[in-house]
Amino acid sequence: MSFFNVGEIYRDTYQIEHVEPFFQGELAVAAAGGKRFYLQYTRLQRPAPPRAIQQYLSLKHRSIVPYLQVYSEERSLVMIRPYVPFEDRLHERMARGGLEEERILSWVRSLFPVENILKEKPLRMYTLLHPANIAITASGELQVLYCGVEGRTLPNPEMDWGNLLYMLFSGNLVDEPIKKLPADADFPKPLAKLIQKSFNRPAGYVASRMDAYLKKRESKGLLDQLFKRPQPSGKEEETESREVGKEPGTPPSQVLQQRLEEARRMKEEQARQAREEAERQEREQRVEEEAERKAEEKDHLEAERRAPEERERLERERLEQEEAERKTEEKALPEEEQAKEEDRKAEETRRKAEQEAHLERARQILLQAGRLEKERREREAARRKAEEAKRLERERLSRAKLEREQHDRIAAQMEEYVQHVFNR
Repeated sequence: MSFFNVGEIYRDTYQIEHVEPFFQGELAVAAAGGKRFYLQYTRLQRPAPPRAIQQYLSLKHRSIVPYLQVYSEERSLVMIRPYVPFEDRLHERMARGGLEEERILSWVRSLFPVENILKEKPLRMYTLLHPANIAITASGELQVLYCGVEGRTLPNPEMDWGNLLYMLFSGNLVDEPIKKLPADADFPKPLAKLIQKSFNRPAGYVASRMDAYLKKRESKGLLDQLFKRPQPSGKEEETESREVGKEPGTPPSQVLQQRLEEARRMKEEQARQAREEAERQEREQRVEEEAERKAEEKDHLEAERRAPEERERLERERLEQEEAERKTEEKALPEEEQAKEEDRKAEETRRKAEQEAHLERARQILLQAGRLEKERREREAARRKAEEAKRLERERLSRAKLEREQHDRIAAQMEEYVQHVFNR
């Protein structure tokens, strides 16, 4: 799955315009604020400490595209670089052919300081010596696009100067590093020797071998010019014979004998000089081979001597890294604890607010219930009072009725008595 996608915006700033695969990562061109930038996505094999990012930002050299910003992503880094309108990438120029030996050697020599600068960093760095990682500016200079941190970034620095020289001189790109010249490599013997001795070698050694190669090539060219003589044609020999015969006062046979003797001495002198030159070259070659042998022995001894130092340096870097990570974790711990404390306080405040809101709701409910109960009781009392009033009214009416009935009965009895009395 691609990290960059055309049309998307990275970090709300960089509008992605173009994306291409780039050495186990990606290289994108993006626009922001009216300018264009390179965005380089680099995978990590181990987490990169903060000082690795600082090394990128402080990395300054004319042969390295600068770093403006480095963002840490999940198991990767994204580098923001200024956009450079390169004339070509080196692998594209190779595909068109026509690279001259002088141009190749000059270009490779211009990249030697990059290795020294990168390896001198506290966290050792490297570049990829592959034509696809090298671009040609409008002025004809080279700049490298990718730089990594040893043991942190991918891919690993497996391509060396021998691989780069082989690809440039042969015109063949290799995806996997090679350790020696292929059997079908068709190079002049001195050039093949230079390339072969550049495999698995540091820049300083390759620079010295290149100097020796150029010196030998120049001396051979001068020697060829010195001993290259045009052969006389038949007409020239005939004319010379006629001129010899015409010299006044000297028999032609004697003059011819003198000329032949001079020619013989000249050939002997040329042969002697050629032998001396061959012996000199042989001596120089023996001296050179001896110097190479001593240099190789010195490099071997130096490598053996530096092996414990290198192991100690790597162990020291590992311990420093672990210490830095521990300090970073310790530094982050109080911040985490403070954040947790703030979260706890916020949670406690939220709980208190919820409790107060709950209590307020309960109080409101109780007040509402009390108000409703009071109203209910008032309604009940009013209902009982009304019922009591109705009962009393019924009782009054009942008594009144009884009293009227009793009065009517008494009145009827009195009337009956009176009539009885008068009728008697």
